[in-house]
Amino acid sequence: MILEKLGIYGWKEADENLLLASLLTGDPLLLIGNHGCAKTLIANKLAGALGRAFVVYDASKAMFEDVLGYPDIEKLKKGVVEYVPSKVTVWDKEFILIDELNRALPELQSKWLEIIRSRKIMGIDTAVKWVWSAMNPLSYSATQELDEALIGRFALFIYPPDVLSMDEADRIRVTTHINGDDAPSLGEWLKTSNGKTVCKESAVEAGNQLDSILRAAAGHFMHLKETLYTLSEFLARFATLLMKESAGEIALDGRRIGFIYRNILANRAIELAKADILHTALPLFSESARYVVHSSIPVGLNDESLKREEAVHKMEICFDLLSLYFDKSSEIACVNLIYELFTTQDLMRMAEILLTEDIGVFAQSKAWNDLINGTVRGKGGRNITLLAYTALQIEARRPGTVPQELLESLSAKQLSDDFTTSIIPSLKDDNIEYIDEVEVLLKQKSDLAKLVAFAHVKELAAKKTFTRADIEAADAAIRKDIALFEALIAGKAKSNAALDPATMEVVSQEGGRVVLHEGGRSKSHADIQAVA
Repeated sequence: MILEKLGIYGWKEADENLLLASLLTGDPLLLIGNHGCAKTLIANKLAGALGRAFVVYDASKAMFEDVLGYPDIEKLKKGVVEYVPSKVTVWDKEFILIDELNRALPELQSKWLEIIRSRKIMGIDTAVKWVWSAMNPLSYSATQELDEALIGRFALFIYPPDVLSMDEADRIRVTTHINGDDAPSLGEWLKTSNGKTVCKESAVEAGNQLDSILRAAAGHFMHLKETLYTLSEFLARFATLLMKESAGEIALDGRRIGFIYRNILANRAIELAKADILHTALPLFSESARYVVHSSIPVGLNDESLKREEAVHKMEICFDLLSLYFDKSSEIACVNLIYELFTTQDLMRMAEILLTEDIGVFAQSKAWNDLINGTVRGKGGRNITLLAYTALQIEARRPGTVPQELLESLSAKQLSDDFTTSIIPSLKDDNIEYIDEVEVLLKQKSDLAKLVAFAHVKELAAKKTFTRADIEAADAAIRKDIALFEALIAGKAKSNAALDPATMEVVSQEGGRVVLHEGGRSKSHADIQAVA
């Protein structure tokens, strides 16, 4: 790892890749961790290795004049607004770290918004290319909650490791390492060395490697952007499912989706560049993309850790549902199918997808569980007796259709009263004159046909009044549903188009709207597996 050459130990390769991804794109990064976990040091070391002008601002006490400088009085006399620069002013700095971010009072937090997002102050351009920030957890005394607008400016959220979470070898290296502000006077008494663990040659080597990796990664980023052009569609589906799964608590806006989009591309580009230059193993794309998504969504910064754990669990569920996108060379059609399964209110369509399509074990199990537990209901509040009956019939003929752990629950859904007319409310008032026609609808030969008929007649009878035309419509619907369920059992049903691409829109990476391309699926790329 490159960080180890700079004297930073105990980090996961995945987190180092995220740091480099932020260096690649320039999108802002927030480090959250306890004191002493080298948050400031790591930014200082990376900036030094890259030879970039660097400064640290302590947000808890930095004044606006520290960042801007003082107005040049002589220039003001001429109607020109300029500031007198100093060693700590921001104008000529390329890399800045805003430390102790959540120790700044709310009214002082807002002054950093412009420079974090636009690299400007008072509308005036600066030389800044990279903005990182650091903070302690909210449990620390004197910390403040971060403004939501400020949180929204950061693309990545990384939690540096504490020494006690490292393995023993790394703890020993941290213990014996002399770096940064450690032992500042030792060099006074040594003739040939300053006593630091990392020598100048090692830092230069790390800087050269960083430069090579970032330049190579820039090329990979543009190639990935071209070949993974359905990634924005994947993220639109993911955002919708996440909002649904979290009951609206995690709602991604256009800027956040754009951050995630660039983070996935940049992180994969870093992985590819490292594989080329350092010959490191290329991680499975779905696993690294999962980690990027988790690190790109701010949850728990202003809440207790338990809430963060719950939110991460929701994110994992939604990502796992759609992860076949990365395993199947960015095949968006599979994503669209699973998205439809978990958003449609059409029980028939849900049955068709569940019983005929290859959607992966996780998506299949979750969909069945949602149905069994009543999380999903069909139109009109129909129960899933029909679906349970059909699934068990299919399982008997083609074992493996239904997850084994759910068979008993599905069997329990075949309620005995669903095979009798006792579920039909008594016809009242003007509806009584149609009792003979309704009874004809119920005279079906098979259990499956009876279940279908009873479900439709129950809906019909629930109406305050209905006509002969309503009975005819119910008869047609019964025949259609019987045919579909029989086809499902026989294994002859073919899925309809999962989604109509002509009418779909997704949130773009910058918050606008773009219409999906023709066909709703990615094109064939001979080289897509190499980059994915």
